[in-house]
Amino acid sequence: MADAPEQGFFHYLAEQARVAFGADIAWVLLTRDGESELIVAEPSGAPLRQAAQAMHVALAAGGDAVRVDEGGGTLPDAPWFVREGVRACVARALRDPDGALRGHVALVFRRAVPAAAVYGDALGILASYARRSVLGYRELRRRADDWRGLVTQYEALFHSAPVLINAFDQDGRCTLWNEECERRFGWSIAEINRQDDPLALFYPDPSDRARVRESVDSAPCRTFREWHPLTRAGERLTVMWSNVSLPDGRIINIGLDATESRRAQAAIARMATVDSLTGCWNRAEILRRMSLKLNAARLDPGAAFTALMLDLDFFKQVNDRYGHLAGDAALRHFCDQLRACVRGGDAIGRLGGEEFLVLLDGDDPGTALAVCDRLREALRNHALEFGDDPLMLSASGGIARFVPGDTGTSDVIRRADLALYRAKREGRDRAVVYDG
Repeated sequence: MADAPEQGFFHYLAEQARVAFGADIAWVLLTRDGESELIVAEPSGAPLRQAAQAMHVALAAGGDAVRVDEGGGTLPDAPWFVREGVRACVARALRDPDGALRGHVALVFRRAVPAAAVYGDALGILASYARRSVLGYRELRRRADDWRGLVTQYEALFHSAPVLINAFDQDGRCTLWNEECERRFGWSIAEINRQDDPLALFYPDPSDRARVRESVDSAPCRTFREWHPLTRAGERLTVMWSNVSLPDGRIINIGLDATESRRAQAAIARMATVDSLTGCWNRAEILRRMSLKLNAARLDPGAAFTALMLDLDFFKQVNDRYGHLAGDAALRHFCDQLRACVRGGDAIGRLGGEEFLVLLDGDDPGTALAVCDRLREALRNHALEFGDDPLMLSASGGIARFVPGDTGTSDVIRRADLALYRAKREGRDRAVVYDG
């Protein structure tokens, strides 16, 4: 209930009241959270505690004072008052700054007391002083304890929350770095603050750091913005950061790690555009890319392109003799060799079955012929290892250039297909340029 300084104060209050007013007994009863504590100027016992509790019940029933003397009033219902021969009793409520009843101070007389109301007024002054100097302090301390408890809870929330929370001061020193930050980035707050420029750990590029500082110092933004900091292991993250301004001017940075989500989105997007067996663009994607090239070539002659249509020779025989697993392996092997023969900007797509389309920048058929030559040589030098028998593969190619009169992708594909048919008719394992 009361700590040692409070007990000392209320014991002093009871003793001084007893001496000053000539009372036989004086006490202070304090209550809080359903418990009570009796502080008296003389030795106390259970009967006196019962009497003090009865007095407290009487005060709680209404009013700030209880006064009993020859002029009137009724003593609280407790045998102790009768046994002690009490002829006068004065009590005043002790209330905290919010007005809640926290106890009372009482004077007990075994003699008749004239003008007991005067004693009540004097106790009222003492009660007011106690409320301001002790109970008020107690309430402030209680509120401070509550605030400290809240601060502790919020600190625990900050440090254990499953989101990234940090803060940096104007000098770049990290002042808040929660557990999720340490887990995801790999540095402790002590390691960060040993750096001359802590932000350089996450953003090695000076221009990136400048934008980060601007977003926090001069233009904090509550809406989430995407940033790409580095981890200690060198992983580039995708983090959505929001900057929350506190009343004291500090900025708290709250981040959501979207790295895995973005990777999953990219994987889904890739699945929609890539052939799952060979890793080349699928039919829809290679035709979309061809359409973009055709539109660009219509506007700019320098953007002309060449289409190379390829067909894996005797593919049906591979399937029939060795099975579809061998056929799948043959397609993958063919594409691996093809990728090694094209340039970095060239696009490879699977139109279906064993038929592929390569888009090459420029309108020189010689470039496509050189690709076919390299591919045929690679297939001869690198047989497909499947089972006990190495499989020798070959391919035929048809080459067609974009011409200004082409109205759609089908025009270019039709010419490349005619050239491919001619290559097959002439014996396969060769490439033919469409010549009209």
